[in-house]
Amino acid sequence: MSIQKACARYKPIETHGLTLYPIKVLNYTEFLIAKAAIEVMHQSLPVAMMRVPLLSALYQMDYEAILNDEPPSGLFSRSLLALALSLRLGEGESVETRMRMFEVAIDRENPAKLLRLRFIDGNGNEQEITPAAYSELRKIIAAQNGVKLESDLANPNLVQAEKDMQSAAMTLDPNIDDLICAVSSLSGVEESEIDEWPILKLNKRAESYRRILDYIVCGVGEASGTTWKEGNPTPHPFFAKLRNGSGVLPAMGGRADGETPQPPQAATAIREITKNLS
Repeated sequence: MSIQKACARYKPIETHGLTLYPIKVLNYTEFLIAKAAIEVMHQSLPVAMMRVPLLSALYQMDYEAILNDEPPSGLFSRSLLALALSLRLGEGESVETRMRMFEVAIDRENPAKLLRLRFIDGNGNEQEITPAAYSELRKIIAAQNGVKLESDLANPNLVQAEKDMQSAAMTLDPNIDDLICAVSSLSGVEESEIDEWPILKLNKRAESYRRILDYIVCGVGEASGTTWKEGNPTPHPFFAKLRNGSGVLPAMGGRADGETPQPPQAATAIREITKNLS
């Protein structure tokens, strides 16, 4: 089964000797914390950081910030959390505990250089992830959980400007509990069962219901003489209309003011992670 098909069917994917699982709705809050690290654009980092793999760059940035008594970005910690969620390490534990399940191995002569991550998997076996391998794992984690990764050729400033416009235009409070309740009501599935769904499944179901409702509303509008400049925006209940331009829709998640949830005590977590560097 191809990776694309496995993601569409919410199946775990085996690669690099590891098994990556779709993140559960139960862990949606933790997923929102990790999401910024999954979707970060490598080309948005300082030029010097573009010469090394993404995970190495994020580690080096936070390591140097701590040495200079500056607040770290937290993106390295979030990357560890994304891996823990996908590998299902430390289920039921706190965010900080899950991040600390990884041992950070560095170059002894250059402590700012990340060599690999080590951890114990669910079967008690020691595993490791190199920065190069993480770059591939990140793409799979994104696909499994519906996170859009921008092209390596995309302009970071333009991408951020579009996101800012979407945030400014959003007047809704995208509360995950409200989303779960709505999908539960429309599907007849209990909220407790939806908690065990993959996040991608929840979002795809919600989008499907939204499109069907839009189709009904637009159909009623057309019947009463309503017209649209570019035609009916939802002409079919099952298939989305092809759009000119980006066609990007506001993403679920985050707070109404557009702020992404911050990892608890990010700086402390980084310091704890780097205490036992080998």
